Amino acid sequence: MGRVAIITGGAQGLGAAIARSFLAHDFTGCVLVDRNADGLATVQAALGKDKCAVLAADLTAAATPKAAVDLAVKSFGRVDVLVNAAGNTERWSIDEVTPEAFDKMFDVNVKAATFMMQAAAKEMRKAGGGVVINIASMLSYGGPPNLGVYAASKAALVVLSRNAANAWKREGIRVFAVNLGWVATDGEHRLQTTFHKMPENWAEVIGKRMPFGRLQKAEDVAGLCQFLVSPPAQMMTGAVIDYEQMPTGVFDSHPALAPE
Repeated sequence: MGRVAIITGGAQGLGAAIARSFLAHDFTGCVLVDRNADGLATVQAALGKDKCAVLAADLTAAATPKAAVDLAVKSFGRVDVLVNAAGNTERWSIDEVTPEAFDKMFDVNVKAATFMMQAAAKEMRKAGGGVVINIASMLSYGGPPNLGVYAASKAALVVLSRNAANAWKREGIRVFAVNLGWVATDGEHRLQTTFHKMPENWAEVIGKRMPFGRLQKAEDVAGLCQFLVSPPAQMMTGAVIDYEQMPTGVFDSHPALAPE
């Protein structure tokens, strides 16, 4: 029997790319969870209703994690993989954030991921184990001022991932965090062109400045996720993977010595 995955943030971009990759290999089905019902319907039509079940729901609602797991069991009989790809990327600095905005950020990026993991792990145990992949960010190391609260939420997700990996290591449930670099997705395009007023070709322009000559694509990240759920990765857990083309903590030269 093929494996079954639950993927949050599956209505577009990263979540949809991961679903496509899983279904192109040995997965029987995927359950995609997102608040964007129209986006879910589009992805489901492309992947096929026999392989893709969708749940249009608010991830911060208390009932959503169990509903997602119940749908996976009803549709495909089991849960083997959970990918927490959904995320709130609003720009808030420590100086500007409001209590409401702070709670909203952590509710999506940390609380929702926590209870998705809790619900999925209960079902994974019945299958003898599983894999959890939490999509974090390179900004979890600190980040720029205007993304301070986002960075803090992703840092919390990294710690949560390592803790869960330790807690579940003897139950066959492996847990990973993936610190993403800059990924050119549809959502990122909307953010850059509307919030930051960047030109339509921003990804191409910025990509040319990167060490590898382009920004990451959703398909790149999907390939990494495919590896983490594959047999070659079965002897590892708790890894925090910096999926980035610029090594952390090193510079071409000291920033203070860079020419003006």
